[in-house]
Amino acid sequence: MHFRYEAIGKSGRFVEGQASADSISNLREDLFRAGLTLVDARPDVLANLSAMLRPRMLGTATLIDMFGFMRGLLGMGIDMVSAWDSVGDALTDRLAKEACSTIQASIRAGHSLSTSMERAGVFPAIVLGNVRAGEESGKLEKVFASLEEAFRQQQALRQQVLKATMYPLISLVVLFFIGVGLLTGVVPQLRQIFPPNPPLPTRILVFLSDSVVGYWWMVPLGVGTFVLVWWRLPEVVKTRVWELVYRLPVLGAPLKNVLLANTFDNVALMLDSGVALTLTLRTVAESVTSPALRSRLMAIVGSIEKGGRLSDGFRDPFFPAVTAGVISQGEMVGSIDAYFRRLSGFFRDRAQARLLTLSTLLEPLLLLVGGGMLMLLAVGIFLPIYGQMKRIGR
Repeated sequence: MHFRYEAIGKSGRFVEGQASADSISNLREDLFRAGLTLVDARPDVLANLSAMLRPRMLGTATLIDMFGFMRGLLGMGIDMVSAWDSVGDALTDRLAKEACSTIQASIRAGHSLSTSMERAGVFPAIVLGNVRAGEESGKLEKVFASLEEAFRQQQALRQQVLKATMYPLISLVVLFFIGVGLLTGVVPQLRQIFPPNPPLPTRILVFLSDSVVGYWWMVPLGVGTFVLVWWRLPEVVKTRVWELVYRLPVLGAPLKNVLLANTFDNVALMLDSGVALTLTLRTVAESVTSPALRSRLMAIVGSIEKGGRLSDGFRDPFFPAVTAGVISQGEMVGSIDAYFRRLSGFFRDRAQARLLTLSTLLEPLLLLVGGGMLMLLAVGIFLPIYGQMKRIGR
């Protein structure tokens, strides 16, 4: 939360400023560490409103640049405050600059790096857990290097997904608007030349045109209703829905492979930084967007806390059969993080191969859809016109 404050310094000088803190008491403690005595504080309405409207988390590209800069600066022996000051100057993202300023101020106030980054409020839980472990082990430079590489791999996989789906999505959108334009602008103008009892393709075309013109409002209403219903659904129902999505013939396998690749990469990253196994799984589970995977990771945490083996939890049919065997091998050799990283690479390669196949299949499918739309329009429009011309010829 952002505050505007008035304080008095050790020399009796009156100071006004703006700062962020969880509460006024925390603000008072931060100012006291900086040699100031708080006199008055009030919420900064404009700053808080701006914080609500802007993105709450840093983007992947910004995180890659930030951690790359930090790795290099710490490797050169630059102190933490100066390093964050240099990173703030180097980055162009406004949210990242504000985060760097908040981190510097918090470190100067006596807080640890992980606490300072947490107070910035723009870092994923995965990042905070790794930084906290790096502080305890004294290997922050290695942690920042691992974070940079992990986010770089995740960005590469995300770009692969976008590359495979962007062309089909754009084609579908273009076909949709062309169809809507013809149904709302062309077909109504031609209805007066259609015969009273037009052929079946023409009747279908007229029905679609009337539906689009008269009931277009049902589309945004349906989307809004779906979003509201999905938001109110119990977690168990959402889990079942996602399980069904992952079983879809063509689309399900790539989606699951992408999810598992990113998840196992995060697990390997935190374990390599020295974070405890149960804390790692719990932190990763909280960051997972899929309720189906989140519930299973939390079940594995509960099983481990009761004395169960890690590999036994991954024998759930939701995970591919290879998962439990690889993790069991990692348990035997005492290198679980390395085997999670191997699994991440395995699922990443499978996801890329499936996405390539998917994009190859979608291109001819879109041609069929587009050709079918044009065929229906052509037959529906020209067939009654041709019938009228035959009558005139007689």
